[in-house]
Amino acid sequence: MRKILLLLITFVLFLPVGVFAQRGSTSAQATNVRFISTLPRNSDWGRALDRLAADWARVTNNQVNVIMTHGSTMTETAILSSLRSNSYQVAVLTSAGMFEICPAVMNLSIPFLIKNNAELDVVLADVKPVLESRVRDDFVVIAWSKGGWVYLYSKEPVFAPNDLRRLVIAANAELNDMNTVFRTMGFRMLDSSWSALPTRLSSGAISAFYLIPTLITPFNLHRGLNMLDMPIAPVMGAIVMNRVTWNQLSAANQREIIRVTQGIAAEFDATMGRTETNAISTMTRDGLILNKPTQAQQDLWHNELQSAMPSLFGSVFDRELFNRISSVLERARR
Repeated sequence: MRKILLLLITFVLFLPVGVFAQRGSTSAQATNVRFISTLPRNSDWGRALDRLAADWARVTNNQVNVIMTHGSTMTETAILSSLRSNSYQVAVLTSAGMFEICPAVMNLSIPFLIKNNAELDVVLADVKPVLESRVRDDFVVIAWSKGGWVYLYSKEPVFAPNDLRRLVIAANAELNDMNTVFRTMGFRMLDSSWSALPTRLSSGAISAFYLIPTLITPFNLHRGLNMLDMPIAPVMGAIVMNRVTWNQLSAANQREIIRVTQGIAAEFDATMGRTETNAISTMTRDGLILNKPTQAQQDLWHNELQSAMPSLFGSVFDRELFNRISSVLERARR
């Protein structure tokens, strides 16, 4: 799933870009770290990153001085280039950026594979070491974070795969991996930008799309629409540092930076579920219709995914990691 977490925050990019520099005394040996984020400063993540900047200075006795840039409009490809050139040293990345440095991460976002946050936690506990071992050598993952779940929205009720086959789904280029899966499953797709969704929905050119609930509300796309009350796939993000800067830090500072960063990421993960639930509740009060599939209908989605997966191995997903995730889920469900 490509850049869906970035889409979650771009609706507030009209806010001015904020720049935060950690203040306080620094030693002569202090390492200045430029930290870039596409998230706006006036958001839960933005405030958490400001706390993180202060924490890095505190736990390293001001040996690490963070200069935080919020609300960047750079693409994640450009951000990765800036990390490689050392113009910036740390960044928040979505699944799209992580795909460029660790393609295996997309296995976490296979539609209808992982069903809920409890299953995602079990899978992450097992596969995070594998993912981190496959991150390109010039980067270090300091912390992973959850970005919510993608759901399907439609003009007509959708409960089972054949209901969706009667509709035309918007295919945004930034969700290319998911689009490929849906095409392989036999659904009709039409290329469409996010900005064109309202017009194309009203004209009937498209009749379905998938997005994160917290992105739907500010766009006011939900009124009169249906939502398949079954998560399609989770979205992952990460905080990464370039290897050059990481190697300049002492082992003790590395350990402390990992500890406080993962602590703040865990706090954010704990609030994401409530934020998403509140967004769905707000939309249902405002006209969104929830379509809850039966267990038999849910099984149809999972069975169709299993049929489509063999043709996607190698080109889109990693067979070995898919099998490992499937085994973890099978044990957890038993």
